[in-house]
Amino acid sequence: MGNNPMEELFLVEPQEGYKEAFVKMVEEYGAVGEEYYFEMYKKALSDFKGYIQKLIEDRQGCEGWVPTNTFWLTNTSGEIAGVVRIRMSLEHDYVKKYAGHIGYDIAPLSRKKGYGFTLLKLALEKAKRLQFDKVLLTCDDDNVASRRIIEKNKGIFESTIMLNEKNKVLRRYWITLSD
Repeated sequence: MGNNPMEELFLVEPQEGYKEAFVKMVEEYGAVGEEYYFEMYKKALSDFKGYIQKLIEDRQGCEGWVPTNTFWLTNTSGEIAGVVRIRMSLEHDYVKKYAGHIGYDIAPLSRKKGYGFTLLKLALEKAKRLQFDKVLLTCDDDNVASRRIIEKNKGIFESTIMLNEKNKVLRRYWITLSD
């Protein structure tokens, strides 16, 4: 992302015009060794068109998962700083317990610049337009940056829960979207 802290940030639906910027973001994850997100996005490196098509299909839901809308945080220069996923229901045990309505990530080179706060703020505005009254978010207990982002966006701590398959403790938060 550019160095102008006042640059306009906004969410866009995944689309082919952002291929170069998205590939750059995926490569950042690979370069710093963040396997989780690199694996999540690596299909875009070999089949960008297919990757976009899958995200479009995910809006309707797929077997064993809930409908999910994905948006990319970008600026007027067309760079991508992060990704947010808005899951349209909690009608899946994993989503209800561990994933929540909204999941997001900020690209490694875009961190510590306030983009996470803005990404979540914009995602909450989208969720409100999608008729949500309140949303559930989770983050790793040791992810202080994400905890701060959620709390600055009026997240109310509910509880912690153990995610056994990753041997991690997650924090659960609710954010009410009424005015």
